[in-house]
This record gives sequence, structure tokens and C-alpha cells, in this order.
Amino acid sequence: MKLIRVVDECYHCLKGLITKTVSLGAYDEHVKEQALKEGLAILDRDFGKKMIPTQIAGEAQRIVRQRLNSRDPFLKVKRREMSAAADIIREVRTRYGSDIPSLIKLAALGNAVDFFKELDQVRHQMVYPVEFTINQTELFMDKLAKSRLVLFLADNAAELYFDLPLLGALQRKVETWYAVKQAPVQNDLTLDDIAWAGFAGRIENIITTGTDTPGLDLDLVPEQFKRLYDRADLVIAKGMGNYETLSEYDDDRVFYIMMAKCDPVARSVGVPRDSFVATFK
Repeated sequence: MKLIRVVDECYHCLKGLITKTVSLGAYDEHVKEQALKEGLAILDRDFGKKMIPTQIAGEAQRIVRQRLNSRDPFLKVKRREMSAAADIIREVRTRYGSDIPSLIKLAALGNAVDFFKELDQVRHQMVYPVEFTINQTELFMDKLAKSRLVLFLADNAAELYFDLPLLGALQRKVETWYAVKQAPVQNDLTLDDIAWAGFAGRIENIITTGTDTPGLDLDLVPEQFKRLYDRADLVIAKGMGNYETLSEYDDDRVFYIMMAKCDPVARSVGVPRDSFVATFK
């Protein structure tokens, strides 16, 4: 794996993300214009610094949310994606077994949800069985057998439905914590989303990362979460945001489950674009 830094291809994606956040968060054209201007200014300022893409995305979106006075611009997007995911999981759940390797595939399938894609396109894609281009599930199972504490880092809100079977299976074997965002960013999962889905009080060992940025920036997390992270024998990291931030560290505890949805991430992992991977660094 190669470290992720912004490359020319990232600019278009980050600009699209900022523009989409603005379009979702306000109706006043003057407010939208100012928010977009400030968000893009951050992108232009930081792009040449070879930062991690998620760092730029997090800072730009935070400014945009403040200017729009919108805590959760992606709320309607998340609700739409979660409703679709609740339907899809009922269609595909029986195609996957109840053993942990099968549930890892099911969790990976949930990562196909992408707000840059139309839901009909995602539905079509999720009909096909998951085949990992890189599959280190056997190594994961070996490490799991020796683990006392597992930390499961959630990604997008809609993935909740695909994560829960794996989370439940892990919690029946070992102490496992499910980490979600403290505050909204993009379409990432929060406690409010879990409550909306009807799972408040029904999932054991939930903790927030204490952050409102994509992925997991360990420089921003509170001490309570950092202690839990450091104690974990295994860390399951869903999605590209977690991959972009955590692959910075030489940490053989981190098991990435994701679809490589963009060329820079795919090149970093060493797989074709849109490949599913289940891999340690």
C-alpha cells in the first residue's frame, strides 16, 4: 500500500463534494454563494500541501456548515440511502451465511452505497455477490481468535444495516465496540441516525469518535476514545475515509473493509477501481 495524498484527480472530487454540501444545505442564493466561495478557498489553499484528501474535505465542510447554519446538510440524503439500504438488506441477507467471513462480505457490500452514485445504480451493483480482490479474512480470523477487544469503525449511515450482522457475531465472541461520528459530516453514521433507524438502545457498546471529520484523524479524537483505540487488539475500518486516514500509521491491527471507489485509493491498495478488499496494511 502507498500512502494517500491528494493528487490532481482528487481536486475534481473534493470540489464536487463541497459543491454538493452547499447545494444541500441552504436555499438562499447569497448564502450559498458565500459558503461555496469559502469552501473552495480552503480547497485551493490546502490542495498544494499534499494533505490527506479527507483532511481537506473535513475542514472545508466544517466551514460550509457554519456559513449555511446547517448542522447536517446531508440529512435527507442519509434518510433516503438508509431507507433504500433497509430494503436491500432484506433482499440480499439470505445470500450470505452467518459465519464471520460471510458477514465480512456482507459488511463490504454495504460500502457500495455512495452519494455520488444514483441509488438505482447502487441497487443494481449490490445484486452481485461480493468477491474480494484482496482477501485477508483468514488472517483476520487468526488474529480475532487471540483478541480480547475489537473496535469497529463505522462509515456511511446506510451501511449500518450491513454492519449489524457482523457486529452481532463479533460481540458474541469478544468485547466489540462500534464507533460512529460525534457530529454529522457527509453521509457518515451518527447516533441520531441509529436512533432514526430504530436501533437506539438496541446495540451494545457504542461510542463516538468525538469528531466531525471524514475518516478518523487520531490527532482530533478525545482522550476517552484514544484510550479505547489504543487498547483494541483489532480495529475494523470501514470505507475509504478510514483507509485514507489510518493507512498513515504503521499499525498491523487495522483491518480495512471497503470498495475502492476512486482511482487514487485503488492505486494505493493495488487493485482495479470498484474492487472490494478485506485487508490489513
